[in-house]
Amino acid sequence: MIVLDRDVLAKITKHDTDQGVLSHLQQYSNEEWTIPAVVAWESYKAGSSRTEMLRTQRVLDAHFDRVLDFTDECALEAAYLDEQLRSQDVRLDPADLLNLATAHAAGGTFVTHNATDFDKPPLYDLVDLDVVVTDS
Repeated sequence: MIVLDRDVLAKITKHDTDQGVLSHLQQYSNEEWTIPAVVAWESYKAGSSRTEMLRTQRVLDAHFDRVLDFTDECALEAAYLDEQLRSQDVRLDPADLLNLATAHAAGGTFVTHNATDFDKPPLYDLVDLDVVVTDS
């Protein structure tokens, strides 16, 4: 299973299609494609009305196998990962940490295009992470 970060989701939408990201994701064509509930929330909040938010929800439901709920297990993983990363002087934005923890708790590979925040050796030691590096 792959779990997409919001930045990857944005790169594969019609508005901002990035062929490098699309090409990279082909290796996962036989996997279950998911997003964390926090990524769904990030997508919904871009809408200026409930109608737009519901339209976004329908698009996400149509294009992903499922949206992963944020559970108590995810919260526990987020707290543990945060503690482990802070001990190595690595900090993640709360939404990034929750998305990563959701992927980890579900046993998925977290796929992000955010090399600045995620391409750090301690993260690779703790979780299944794929940082997509492209020209854009």
